[in-house]
Amino acid sequence: MRPPSPRAAAAAAGVALSLSGMAAAFRGPEAAHWRRLALTHGALGAAALATDWSLRPRRPTRADVLAGLGAGLGLFAASTLADARARRSVPGLDSDASALGALSRATGPARMCGYLALMVAPGEELLWRGLVQGQLARRFGPGRAAIITSVVYGAAHVPTGNRAVTGAAAGAGAVLSAMRAGGAGTGVLALAHASWVVPTLLRERARASRDAATDGGKSVSGQEAPAGQAPAGEAGPAGNAGRAVTPWGKLAQLANNGLHIALYEKSRGRLGTRMLGNEVGILTTTRPRDGQPYAVPLFTFRDGRDVIVVASYRGSAAHPAWFRHLVANPEASIQVRGRSWAVRAGVMDADERAVWWDRVVRGFRGYAGYQDRTTREIPLIRLVPRGEGT
Repeated sequence: MRPPSPRAAAAAAGVALSLSGMAAAFRGPEAAHWRRLALTHGALGAAALATDWSLRPRRPTRADVLAGLGAGLGLFAASTLADARARRSVPGLDSDASALGALSRATGPARMCGYLALMVAPGEELLWRGLVQGQLARRFGPGRAAIITSVVYGAAHVPTGNRAVTGAAAGAGAVLSAMRAGGAGTGVLALAHASWVVPTLLRERARASRDAATDGGKSVSGQEAPAGQAPAGEAGPAGNAGRAVTPWGKLAQLANNGLHIALYEKSRGRLGTRMLGNEVGILTTTRPRDGQPYAVPLFTFRDGRDVIVVASYRGSAAHPAWFRHLVANPEASIQVRGRSWAVRAGVMDADERAVWWDRVVRGFRGYAGYQDRTTREIPLIRLVPRGEGT
């Protein structure tokens, strides 16, 4: 077998480093988010350019500028319409978008826009549509290369743990990859990317600022909760109120979980193991109806050798499937990083939950918002290593 060419090897390394950089930016402190994102993508873009100098943007013509601006603003308009529709049909997407809005306020608007337009957008286009898609086109042809690149590019955003980010990247990536297959240069693509992502983040920033200004209530943790998150939606089992889970929402959640678990397991816990500053584990339960395993990625909180997980389901009226599985059969397994062990699950009683609720909300503020939007008391579950308790 012929060894991969230096450019192919560089493309593969760039994809891996992009995954790691995305996870590092989203798992770290908010104040460092945009700096980390910009440095990662700026460095990867420079490396792609050093690997293949032919990727350098040509001097733009008026037609190039109009094409880039038109594509970017078209993406922004389409994503705004898709965002409004998805928020109504995908449970918890509001919270993901709110988390993105909070990140957009972590630095000044001029600095954020500068990072996005001058480093993130050019860096991603040079790496993904330039180096990666170019190497794939040599092997599979331009059409198939565009499809593969857009799929992998969307999957590369799974480590963010944010479905709003992943979905937007998947949609925009498909359009940008198609433009590249049609002959667009990296300069046009970078301009299109910037013309889409900058107004998108400014929109989320304005929305987050508006919510913070109009919110007069407090969450159950005593912290401010986003506006408009009073319990709403359809009733679930036992009369619980909260967001109804649509078939599309279930499908989106299953796809997101599947990508995350595949990334986690293939890397033996090196990728996808931390999100938004929290440790992520893969909990595997047993489905009562057929005895088959059912795995799901969850934030985990340690208490000695025990692991605490939260059945939030993003504030939906119904309990998540994995929690119902544990009620039927409390024996399960948990994987954290590269290690797996058998556990037995127990739902915390009211007194223990009162102590731990504030702890998990300090770890992830989104839980407070989830509880605010449902009358279902979100359960906390203690996972005890099998043989050490019940």
